[in-house]
Amino acid sequence: MDDSGFEKMGKPRPGEWLFHFHERGQSYEDYVSSHPVRATASHRVLVFQPVGPFSNIERDIIAKAVTFAGIWFDLPTRIEPILPLPESGWHRVRQFSWMDRPVKQYKTGYFLDRLLPGRFPADAVCYLAITMADLYPQEDWNFVFGQASLSESVGVYSMARYFPQFWGQEESTETCFLALRRSCKVLVHEVGHIFGLAHCIHYRCTMNGSNSLEESDRRPLRLCPFCLKKLQWNRGFDRIKRYERLKGFCEDQHLEPEAAWIKLRLQRMRPNASK
Repeated sequence: MDDSGFEKMGKPRPGEWLFHFHERGQSYEDYVSSHPVRATASHRVLVFQPVGPFSNIERDIIAKAVTFAGIWFDLPTRIEPILPLPESGWHRVRQFSWMDRPVKQYKTGYFLDRLLPGRFPADAVCYLAITMADLYPQEDWNFVFGQASLSESVGVYSMARYFPQFWGQEESTETCFLALRRSCKVLVHEVGHIFGLAHCIHYRCTMNGSNSLEESDRRPLRLCPFCLKKLQWNRGFDRIKRYERLKGFCEDQHLEPEAAWIKLRLQRMRPNASK
């Protein structure tokens, strides 16, 4: 296995995911024998369901992240018409000490148990809600970035904390690029879970667990050799063609570190090009 260009995981530090959660990892054999979700001829679309209000910039960034997810998994994507958030019964109001305003948070159970199951599209391999509302799974949690029901292939993910407005920051070109990078990461990470990929413990990888936004920001936007092998088995794509399409997206969207890394990876792969 050629792992040049990939960084192995170091010893976890206090506050990081692997410091607090012991995970044994998932081998290739474990993955294949787990019978993960796979697309079929009739169920092959990644369907995303926006819920609640979005600004024009937020809609644009999320649409780009959905396009990226389609390239990542080599599958068609679709964004459904926006649905409203529930008016009552499924939210609470929190006042965090570091914020000068209260935050309305919505319970993930509304999306997973009420909203998504009855609307599951006939052509979908998974159906994922995206919202700019902050989320919580149960009363003793401060918040959660998202939650999924793997058995139902549905999930809900909040993009709120990936955008500057949540933190009371001004919007800029730099914050838009950061929001796009973060949105791409969370979508492919969470859809990866739907396809049966467990958290990666071997390399710095998009499938690493993260215990905070800061740890998530340190996670690279690429799969390590182990996770890529699993996904390639599942999807049957050509690695070089996939990298070329990802490189084109990153160049078009000015994700320059990611585009530069993919360019170097392609240079290493092409002398022995194979699927």
